Amino acid sequence: MKEILPHFSPSSPVKDVDEKRMTRGDRAVAEACRRAMEGETWKELVILESLGVRFTELVGRFVSEVASPVLEVMLGDAFHQGAAAQLTHMVKTRDGGETIRIIKTLAVKGRL
Repeated sequence: MKEILPHFSPSSPVKDVDEKRMTRGDRAVAEACRRAMEGETWKELVILESLGVRFTELVGRFVSEVASPVLEVMLGDAFHQGAAAQLTHMVKTRDGGETIRIIKTLAVKGRL
């Protein structure tokens, strides 16, 4: 699997991520993020973000729907407390752009 650093632009450097070195919790979080990214809600959130729509009630609902399954996997995992706190904050503030970046990072590395 490839990891794009530090941001998800086409010109960012790429390095390999060894899934065998990931913990079981990291793999579970990464898989939950990938599943979330396959849904229609994710696609709608990305479209709204690309249009510059942020911090609205609609974006907040999409952020909540995308983040909920990921937060469920992180529940009780000490290694993911920071990521869970950031994702929870993004749900409260309805920040779609930052949620997209966090979910993309977690989908590759399993942790921040």
